[in-house]
Amino acid sequence: MHPLHHPQRHAAYFAPAPDSQAWSLGSQWLGRCAHNGVPLPQPALAGMEPATLARLTQAPRRYGWHATFKAPFTLAERASAAQLRSAFVHIAAAVAAPFTLEVEVAQVGDFLALVPLRRSEALHALADACVRELQPLAAPLPDTELARRRQGGLSPRQESMLLQWGYPFVMQDFQFHMTLSGSLAGVPDAHRSALAAHARQWFAPVRAHGLSIDAVSWFVEDAPGGDFRSQERFAFAP
Repeated sequence: MHPLHHPQRHAAYFAPAPDSQAWSLGSQWLGRCAHNGVPLPQPALAGMEPATLARLTQAPRRYGWHATFKAPFTLAERASAAQLRSAFVHIAAAVAAPFTLEVEVAQVGDFLALVPLRRSEALHALADACVRELQPLAAPLPDTELARRRQGGLSPRQESMLLQWGYPFVMQDFQFHMTLSGSLAGVPDAHRSALAAHARQWFAPVRAHGLSIDAVSWFVEDAPGGDFRSQERFAFAP
């Protein structure tokens, strides 16, 4: 089938600066750099086979090291990439200055992630802005995607958010997280605990110094099921 039958998907993410330690650590943990598209050697974890870490990080690897502000979407029929870029520029320009987010390794649902230690109003405002400003450029979700999003069960408010904003976990239900593993359902407790301990050690510099939330990133998936790549990073004014 011609590639035009498979429109790209776009997303608004937070991704650390490509020359930062936070980017290097996260990309190595997942085993891929979304800026240059190359595979990376994953850390050697005591007592864990390399194949085990590769398997446990397979799901988040294709998305790249990130936290989601606006979940992946295809452009509406009359929207253009230039309009999308302009919206990103506007979002970034409205942020007064970069800010630091203190984070910790925690289990979110059935996966492991870096999450904030406390609520950040600046972070929630940024996430809300991405959703509000980019949604007018997004195509309606197909029925198959709506059904997939509903599989886990949604509250009435989340169902409303799904229909209005294309994703159920936005606004009041937004939760910043940088995913470190795929589903750990069925993974023995001892292996879960070991993975979390390794993650806390590996990300110790980020836990100690925090994440600099200094930009919003435009990521692109070129083909269904393909790897997401970093298209452009829009830095906030210092």
